[in-house]
Amino acid sequence: MLRYKSDFPNQVHQLNVSLSKHYFLLNDGSIKWQAKELDINWTNLEKTQKKHLVTYIIRDHFSNCFYAELHSIDKMPSIHEFLFNAWTRKLDYDFYGLPDCLIVPKTTQEQFPSIRTFFSKFDNPYLQTPTSGFSSAAVSIRQWERFIKFFTGVYKNWQTLAQFQENIALINKETNAFVSRDRQDSNLQKWRDNNPQIIEIGNKEQFYKLFD
Repeated sequence: MLRYKSDFPNQVHQLNVSLSKHYFLLNDGSIKWQAKELDINWTNLEKTQKKHLVTYIIRDHFSNCFYAELHSIDKMPSIHEFLFNAWTRKLDYDFYGLPDCLIVPKTTQEQFPSIRTFFSKFDNPYLQTPTSGFSSAAVSIRQWERFIKFFTGVYKNWQTLAQFQENIALINKETNAFVSRDRQDSNLQKWRDNNPQIIEIGNKEQFYKLFD
């Protein structure tokens, strides 16, 4: 497996869009977790009887700090909508800025071909496809899904997908501010304290046009 190296925050980001194997949506809009892993992939969705959930996640390689969103399979946003949300300034969460390099799996590039259109217009930032494996992104998704269970369990007014998404910046902040027992700092602290490179992405309309 190829191991990537980064020297500072926002030098390298990783993008992943994945189906949740443990979460789905009830008819009333509530987020439901089940322990048994769902046997689903992008090709067999129509055969299942559940409304599945999709995680979009951008992870900073240096700090592990990430921005994630959770969406219903039938209301997935465009990739430029998500990337704008991830890279723009946010009131409740410090993480922002365009990276020098975005690593995207080939399957995600094929699912969202406008990613290649965007990067074809620049020498820097540039797009990179991992040659094999994407374990670090998988670790971030597992961490994210543990916090979905926590937030929807503790906060009764965050149990529906609509309520959860309304508070998404704050949820990302709290998730990345968590300090595990084997670390001295959080993802967010490591990102903030190591002079992140900040490249502004401009306004929404101009940003969206870069994907055409």
